Amino acid sequence: MSSEVQILEVGLRDGLQNEEQKLSLKEKIFLAEQLSQTGLKRIELGSFVSPRWVPQMSQTKDLVIHILNSQKQGFLDSQIEYSALVPNQKGLEEALKTGLKSLSIFLSSTESFSKKNRNCSREKAYQDYQTLCKKALEVGVKIRAYLSVCFECPYEGKVDPKEVLYWIQKIKDLGVYEISISDTTGKARPQELEKLLDLVLEKTLASQLACHFHNVHGTALANVWTAYQKGVRVFDGSLGGLGGCPYSKVPSGNVSTESLVYLLKSSESPLIPKLLKIGRQLEKTLGKKLPSQLIHSPYYLKNSINF
Repeated sequence: MSSEVQILEVGLRDGLQNEEQKLSLKEKIFLAEQLSQTGLKRIELGSFVSPRWVPQMSQTKDLVIHILNSQKQGFLDSQIEYSALVPNQKGLEEALKTGLKSLSIFLSSTESFSKKNRNCSREKAYQDYQTLCKKALEVGVKIRAYLSVCFECPYEGKVDPKEVLYWIQKIKDLGVYEISISDTTGKARPQELEKLLDLVLEKTLASQLACHFHNVHGTALANVWTAYQKGVRVFDGSLGGLGGCPYSKVPSGNVSTESLVYLLKSSESPLIPKLLKIGRQLEKTLGKKLPSQLIHSPYYLKNSINF
Protein backbone atom coordinates (compact mmCIF):
# COMPACT_ATOMS: atom_id res chain seq x y z
CA MET A 1 0.00 0.00 0.00
CA SER A 2 2.71 2.48 0.95
CA SER A 3 4.59 2.25 -2.34
CA GLU A 4 1.63 2.73 -4.66
CA VAL A 5 -0.17 5.62 -2.96
CA GLN A 6 0.72 9.11 -4.21
CA ILE A 7 -0.02 12.31 -2.30
CA LEU A 8 -0.12 15.66 -4.04
CA GLU A 9 0.63 18.50 -1.62
CA VAL A 10 -1.59 21.45 -2.56
CA GLY A 11 -1.01 23.71 0.45
CA LEU A 12 0.92 26.37 -1.44
CA ARG A 13 -1.97 26.76 -3.87
CA ASP A 14 -5.31 25.52 -2.55
CA GLY A 15 -4.13 25.93 1.01
CA LEU A 16 -3.09 29.57 0.82
CA GLN A 17 -5.48 30.95 -1.80
CA ASN A 18 -8.26 31.63 0.72
CA GLU A 19 -6.02 33.11 3.43
CA GLU A 20 -6.31 36.79 4.32
CA GLN A 21 -2.78 36.80 5.77
CA LYS A 22 -0.59 37.15 2.70
CA LEU A 23 2.77 35.39 2.79
CA SER A 24 5.82 37.12 1.37
CA LEU A 25 7.80 35.54 -1.44
CA LYS A 26 10.55 34.71 1.04
CA GLU A 27 8.06 32.93 3.31
CA LYS A 28 6.63 30.97 0.39
CA ILE A 29 10.09 29.91 -0.77
CA PHE A 30 10.92 28.78 2.76
CA LEU A 31 7.69 26.78 2.97
CA ALA A 32 8.22 25.19 -0.46
CA GLU A 33 11.78 24.22 0.41
CA GLN A 34 10.72 22.71 3.71
CA LEU A 35 7.97 20.67 2.06
CA SER A 36 10.49 19.53 -0.54
CA GLN A 37 12.69 18.09 2.20
CA THR A 38 9.99 15.91 3.78
CA GLY A 39 9.98 13.11 1.22
CA LEU A 40 6.88 14.26 -0.68
CA LYS A 41 7.21 13.66 -4.43
CA ARG A 42 4.41 15.83 -5.83
CA ILE A 43 4.01 19.48 -4.83
CA GLU A 44 1.76 22.12 -6.37
CA LEU A 45 3.49 25.48 -6.00
CA GLY A 46 0.72 27.91 -6.88
CA SER A 47 -1.57 29.26 -9.56
CA PHE A 48 -0.91 31.52 -12.55
CA VAL A 49 -4.11 33.41 -11.93
CA SER A 50 -4.60 37.17 -11.92
CA PRO A 51 -3.61 38.58 -8.50
CA ARG A 52 -6.67 40.78 -8.77
CA TRP A 53 -8.79 37.68 -8.18
CA VAL A 54 -6.46 35.74 -5.88
CA PRO A 55 -3.88 38.11 -4.31
CA GLN A 56 -2.13 35.27 -2.47
CA MET A 57 -0.97 33.83 -5.83
CA SER A 58 0.71 37.02 -7.07
CA GLN A 59 4.26 35.66 -6.63
CA THR A 60 3.75 32.23 -8.17
CA LYS A 61 6.05 32.83 -11.14
CA ASP A 62 8.97 33.98 -8.97
CA LEU A 63 8.39 31.12 -6.55
CA VAL A 64 8.36 28.50 -9.31
CA ILE A 65 11.50 29.87 -10.95
CA HIS A 66 13.37 29.86 -7.63
CA ILE A 67 12.33 26.31 -6.72
CA LEU A 68 13.07 24.85 -10.15
CA ASN A 69 16.49 26.52 -10.18
CA SER A 70 17.23 25.08 -6.75
CA GLN A 71 16.20 21.66 -8.00
CA LYS A 72 18.41 21.96 -11.10
CA GLN A 73 21.35 22.94 -8.92
CA GLY A 74 20.89 19.84 -6.79
CA PHE A 75 19.67 21.56 -3.63
CA LEU A 76 16.25 19.88 -3.86
CA ASP A 77 15.26 16.30 -4.69
CA SER A 78 15.38 15.76 -8.45
CA GLN A 79 12.51 13.26 -8.20
CA ILE A 80 9.97 15.81 -6.99
CA GLU A 81 7.33 16.75 -9.56
CA TYR A 82 6.41 20.41 -9.16
CA SER A 83 3.25 21.75 -10.75
CA ALA A 84 0.97 24.79 -10.85
CA LEU A 85 -2.57 25.60 -11.87
CA VAL A 86 -3.29 27.58 -15.06
CA PRO A 87 -6.78 29.08 -15.57
CA ASN A 88 -6.34 30.42 -19.09
CA GLN A 89 -4.03 30.98 -22.06
CA LYS A 90 -2.21 33.88 -20.42
CA GLY A 91 -1.57 31.74 -17.36
CA LEU A 92 -0.18 28.99 -19.59
CA GLU A 93 2.19 31.39 -21.32
CA GLU A 94 3.56 32.57 -17.98
CA ALA A 95 3.87 29.02 -16.67
CA LEU A 96 5.75 27.82 -19.76
CA LYS A 97 8.35 30.54 -19.22
CA THR A 98 9.30 28.95 -15.90
CA GLY A 99 10.08 25.51 -17.27
CA LEU A 100 7.34 23.64 -15.42
CA LYS A 101 6.53 20.27 -17.01
CA SER A 102 3.30 19.57 -15.14
CA LEU A 103 0.28 21.87 -15.00
CA SER A 104 -3.31 21.70 -13.79
CA ILE A 105 -6.59 23.01 -15.13
CA PHE A 106 -9.98 23.20 -13.42
CA LEU A 107 -13.55 22.79 -14.57
CA SER A 108 -16.85 22.54 -12.77
CA SER A 109 -19.61 19.96 -12.67
CA THR A 110 -22.25 22.70 -12.44
CA GLU A 111 -22.97 25.76 -14.52
CA SER A 112 -23.44 28.14 -11.58
CA PHE A 113 -20.11 27.25 -9.98
CA SER A 114 -18.32 27.62 -13.28
CA LYS A 115 -19.70 31.13 -13.71
CA LYS A 116 -18.72 32.08 -10.15
CA ASN A 117 -15.29 30.47 -10.23
CA ARG A 118 -14.28 31.06 -13.86
CA ASN A 119 -16.68 33.81 -14.89
CA CYS A 120 -17.85 31.76 -17.86
CA SER A 121 -19.98 28.76 -18.74
CA ARG A 122 -18.71 25.20 -18.51
CA GLU A 123 -18.71 24.82 -22.28
CA LYS A 124 -16.76 28.06 -22.79
CA ALA A 125 -14.21 26.95 -20.18
CA TYR A 126 -13.93 23.59 -21.92
CA GLN A 127 -13.39 25.17 -25.33
CA ASP A 128 -10.68 27.42 -23.91
CA TYR A 129 -8.95 24.42 -22.38
CA GLN A 130 -9.01 22.53 -25.68
CA THR A 131 -6.66 25.13 -27.11
CA LEU A 132 -4.61 25.39 -23.91
CA CYS A 133 -4.11 21.63 -23.52
CA LYS A 134 -3.20 21.17 -27.17
CA LYS A 135 -0.47 23.80 -26.89
CA ALA A 136 0.86 22.44 -23.59
CA LEU A 137 0.99 18.85 -24.83
CA GLU A 138 2.76 19.92 -28.01
CA VAL A 139 5.68 21.29 -25.96
CA GLY A 140 5.90 18.26 -23.68
CA VAL A 141 3.95 19.57 -20.68
CA LYS A 142 1.49 17.15 -19.11
CA ILE A 143 -1.88 18.28 -17.83
CA ARG A 144 -3.91 17.30 -14.79
CA ALA A 145 -7.54 18.38 -14.28
CA TYR A 146 -9.60 19.23 -11.22
CA LEU A 147 -13.34 18.73 -11.54
CA SER A 148 -15.01 20.90 -8.89
CA VAL A 149 -18.26 20.36 -6.95
CA CYS A 150 -18.70 16.71 -7.83
CA PHE A 151 -21.14 16.10 -4.95
CA GLU A 152 -22.82 19.34 -3.94
CA CYS A 153 -22.76 22.85 -5.37
CA PRO A 154 -23.21 25.87 -3.07
CA TYR A 155 -25.48 27.41 -5.72
CA GLU A 156 -27.36 24.44 -7.18
CA GLY A 157 -27.39 21.87 -4.39
CA LYS A 158 -26.89 18.13 -4.96
CA VAL A 159 -25.03 17.22 -8.15
CA ASP A 160 -26.26 14.38 -10.34
CA PRO A 161 -23.51 11.71 -10.62
CA LYS A 162 -24.36 11.33 -14.30
CA GLU A 163 -23.41 14.99 -14.79
CA VAL A 164 -20.05 14.31 -13.15
CA LEU A 165 -19.51 11.29 -15.37
CA TYR A 166 -20.36 13.35 -18.45
CA TRP A 167 -17.71 15.95 -17.64
CA ILE A 168 -15.09 13.36 -16.71
CA GLN A 169 -15.57 11.78 -20.14
CA LYS A 170 -15.23 15.18 -21.84
CA ILE A 171 -12.15 16.08 -19.82
CA LYS A 172 -10.44 12.82 -20.80
CA ASP A 173 -10.69 13.96 -24.43
CA LEU A 174 -8.45 16.92 -23.57
CA GLY A 175 -5.49 14.55 -23.16
CA VAL A 176 -5.08 14.97 -19.40
CA TYR A 177 -3.25 12.23 -17.54
CA GLU A 178 -5.25 12.53 -14.31
CA ILE A 179 -8.63 13.88 -13.16
CA SER A 180 -9.10 14.86 -9.53
CA ILE A 181 -12.68 14.31 -8.37
CA SER A 182 -13.19 17.22 -6.00
CA ASP A 183 -15.53 17.57 -3.03
CA THR A 184 -15.23 21.35 -3.07
CA THR A 185 -17.86 22.01 -0.40
CA GLY A 186 -16.92 19.07 1.83
CA LYS A 187 -20.41 17.59 1.71
CA ALA A 188 -19.57 14.15 0.30
CA ARG A 189 -20.30 11.05 2.34
CA PRO A 190 -18.74 7.61 1.72
CA GLN A 191 -21.98 6.07 0.48
CA GLU A 192 -22.42 8.86 -2.10
CA LEU A 193 -18.79 8.63 -3.13
CA GLU A 194 -19.09 4.88 -3.58
CA LYS A 195 -22.05 5.29 -5.93
CA LEU A 196 -20.24 7.94 -7.96
CA LEU A 197 -17.06 5.89 -8.28
CA ASP A 198 -19.02 2.78 -9.27
CA LEU A 199 -20.52 4.80 -12.11
CA VAL A 200 -17.28 6.49 -13.17
CA LEU A 201 -15.17 3.32 -13.02
CA GLU A 202 -17.40 1.65 -15.58
CA LYS A 203 -15.84 3.98 -18.17
CA THR A 204 -12.62 5.22 -16.57
CA LEU A 205 -9.56 3.45 -15.17
CA ALA A 206 -8.87 4.03 -11.49
CA SER A 207 -5.31 4.93 -12.48
CA GLN A 208 -6.69 8.00 -14.31
CA LEU A 209 -8.38 9.33 -11.17
CA ALA A 210 -7.39 11.22 -8.05
CA CYS A 211 -9.55 12.51 -5.20
CA HIS A 212 -9.63 15.90 -3.52
CA PHE A 213 -11.61 16.09 -0.28
CA HIS A 214 -12.44 18.94 2.06
CA ASN A 215 -13.12 18.19 5.69
CA VAL A 216 -16.12 20.41 6.44
CA HIS A 217 -18.06 17.68 8.24
CA GLY A 218 -15.18 15.45 9.30
CA THR A 219 -15.80 12.86 6.58
CA ALA A 220 -12.69 13.46 4.47
CA LEU A 221 -10.66 10.50 5.72
CA ALA A 222 -13.66 8.18 5.49
CA ASN A 223 -14.02 9.28 1.88
CA VAL A 224 -10.31 8.76 1.26
CA TRP A 225 -10.54 5.20 2.53
CA THR A 226 -13.65 4.52 0.44
CA ALA A 227 -11.87 5.78 -2.69
CA TYR A 228 -8.79 3.72 -1.84
CA GLN A 229 -10.90 0.57 -1.59
CA LYS A 230 -12.31 1.37 -5.02
CA GLY A 231 -8.82 1.51 -6.49
CA VAL A 232 -7.93 5.20 -6.39
CA ARG A 233 -4.28 5.71 -5.43
CA VAL A 234 -3.72 9.47 -5.77
CA PHE A 235 -5.00 11.92 -3.16
CA ASP A 236 -4.64 15.68 -2.76
CA GLY A 237 -3.71 16.96 0.69
CA SER A 238 -2.84 20.28 2.27
CA LEU A 239 -0.34 20.80 5.05
CA GLY A 240 -2.17 21.19 8.35
CA GLY A 241 -5.55 20.92 6.63
CA LEU A 242 -5.15 24.47 5.39
CA GLY A 243 -7.26 26.00 2.69
CA GLY A 244 -10.43 25.91 0.70
CA CYS A 245 -12.04 27.43 -2.36
CA PRO A 246 -13.00 31.13 -2.10
CA TYR A 247 -16.20 30.41 -4.03
CA SER A 248 -17.41 27.39 -2.04
CA LYS A 249 -19.00 29.37 0.85
CA VAL A 250 -17.49 27.01 3.45
CA PRO A 251 -14.72 27.86 5.94
CA SER A 252 -13.13 24.44 6.51
CA GLY A 253 -9.99 23.36 4.72
CA ASN A 254 -8.65 20.35 2.89
CA VAL A 255 -7.88 16.95 4.28
CA SER A 256 -4.43 17.32 5.85
CA THR A 257 -1.40 15.82 4.16
CA GLU A 258 -0.15 14.36 7.44
CA SER A 259 -3.48 12.58 7.96
CA LEU A 260 -3.20 11.04 4.50
CA VAL A 261 0.28 9.80 5.33
CA TYR A 262 -0.94 8.39 8.66
CA LEU A 263 -3.87 6.56 7.04
CA LEU A 264 -2.41 5.39 3.74
CA LYS A 265 1.26 4.90 4.47
CA SER A 266 2.18 4.40 8.14
CA SER A 267 1.55 5.93 11.55
CA GLU A 268 5.32 5.68 12.01
CA SER A 269 6.20 7.34 8.71
CA PRO A 270 9.10 9.80 9.01
CA LEU A 271 7.04 12.20 6.88
CA ILE A 272 4.64 12.83 9.76
CA PRO A 273 6.96 14.54 12.25
CA LYS A 274 8.51 16.60 9.46
CA LEU A 275 5.08 17.77 8.27
CA LEU A 276 3.92 18.50 11.81
CA LYS A 277 6.97 20.64 12.49
CA ILE A 278 6.37 22.66 9.31
CA GLY A 279 2.68 22.94 10.12
CA ARG A 280 3.36 24.36 13.58
CA GLN A 281 5.75 26.90 12.08
CA LEU A 282 3.10 27.85 9.53
CA GLU A 283 0.59 28.42 12.33
CA LYS A 284 2.94 31.04 13.78
CA THR A 285 3.44 32.66 10.38
CA LEU A 286 -0.30 32.87 9.71
CA GLY A 287 -1.18 33.69 13.30
CA LYS A 288 -3.90 31.06 13.42
CA LYS A 289 -4.56 27.50 14.47
CA LEU A 290 -4.63 25.00 11.62
CA PRO A 291 -7.47 22.45 11.58
CA SER A 292 -5.26 19.34 11.43
CA GLN A 293 -5.93 16.98 14.33
CA LEU A 294 -2.45 15.49 14.21
CA ILE A 295 -0.73 18.84 14.72
CA HIS A 296 -2.55 19.19 18.03
CA SER A 297 -2.52 15.50 18.97
CA PRO A 298 -1.35 15.05 22.60
CA TYR A 299 0.73 12.06 21.49
CA TYR A 300 2.69 13.99 18.87
CA LEU A 301 3.00 17.06 21.08
CA LYS A 302 4.29 14.92 23.95
CA ASN A 303 6.77 13.08 21.76
CA SER A 304 7.83 16.01 19.62
CA ILE A 305 11.16 16.17 21.42
CA ASN A 306 12.06 12.92 19.65
CA PHE A 307 11.21 14.19 16.17
